[in-house]
Amino acid sequence: MSLTRRHLLQGVAASAALGINRAAARPALARIVVGFAAGGTLDVIARRIADQLGGNFADSVIVEGRTGAGGRIAIDATKIANPDGTTLVLSPSSPIVIFPHVYKKLSYDPVADLIPITPVCSNAQTFVVGPAVPELVKNLQDFVGWAKANKTFYATPAAGSIMHFQGWVFGQQAGIEMTHVPYRGMAAIVPDLLSGTVPTSMAVTGDIRQYVESGKLRALAVTSAQRSRFMPGVPTFAELGFDKVTGVDWYGLFAPAKTPQPIIDQLQQSITAAAKSKPVTEFLEQMGFDSYTLSSAQLAARIGEETARWAPVVKQSGFELDN
Repeated sequence: MSLTRRHLLQGVAASAALGINRAAARPALARIVVGFAAGGTLDVIARRIADQLGGNFADSVIVEGRTGAGGRIAIDATKIANPDGTTLVLSPSSPIVIFPHVYKKLSYDPVADLIPITPVCSNAQTFVVGPAVPELVKNLQDFVGWAKANKTFYATPAAGSIMHFQGWVFGQQAGIEMTHVPYRGMAAIVPDLLSGTVPTSMAVTGDIRQYVESGKLRALAVTSAQRSRFMPGVPTFAELGFDKVTGVDWYGLFAPAKTPQPIIDQLQQSITAAAKSKPVTEFLEQMGFDSYTLSSAQLAARIGEETARWAPVVKQSGFELDN
């Protein structure tokens, strides 16, 4: 009888310990840091992911804005956070693979200071023209001919972004001179495109799709390897002979360096499930984004490849920023 009682007490103690471990395994609060304005594309995608992670990886997951410096402030805040999986940053690809070549003194090292978890979505860029470009310009070949006779410029959401350098590469391949004009996000570019203040843009596809469909803007080419399912009638740059103007932007989640591998694995599983959930995929569809996930190792490999790819482009462009 005493043996049975002892076993019972041991079982109760083990159950209690297991309960404590389970409680510790799921934190009460986690946060996704975003470096761009509330209500913007990155912010709303982060909120959809957070909604799906709440009650899963953590009891609650919030989105915290650390805006400014093209997303660098958010990355700086994440790199110094406690490496326990409760602070993540959602970043576009440019601050990870292009900024190391752009800034003389970058305050973070994307490889040493962050651990990649997974991307959650990707999107192609679309080269569009507005009413400032004559209506006789109906395709990319027309635009090249027009641009050789007319000085023009293109707008992008940020200096040093993938769109910035895709536009530069296009100009080099086409033999035309296009001045780059950086804005603070697509929300500021679109009205200027529609009014004719801005002639062209290497734009985020989801932000201009409705205006292309209504005929207010003309889409001349997309940067993806295959045609975008959102605008299948628009050819790729590669189809039109501009094979170097390729690539898509992706939004990825990162944890601070030294976050234990079991936590990274758990985050990767939870975030992948969130990104593939119906509420998120339907929302991404509406926004003109593709759901896109990778393992941590696969994302690390992609970062290495893209960092190497953009290094000579940035150097050849001569573009550089101090801070």
